[in-house]
Amino acid sequence: MGQNYLWDEDSPQINAFLAATGWNLKLMMKKLKKELLWLYYLWQKILSNSLSKKFIPLYL
Repeated sequence: MGQNYLWDEDSPQINAFLAATGWNLKLMMKKLKKELLWLYYLWQKILSNSLSKKFIPLYL
């Protein structure tokens, strides 16, 4: 861990808690990014498949 700028007897515990929270947030953001990218590519695939099909107009 880096420099602890907190002053008090509880500062090491607070510093450890904040470091763990930051680490967990970093992992959660990686997971969220992965899931959102997967949804984006899935949506692009669905759109490209639907646009490549020839639609027959219903008002002929």
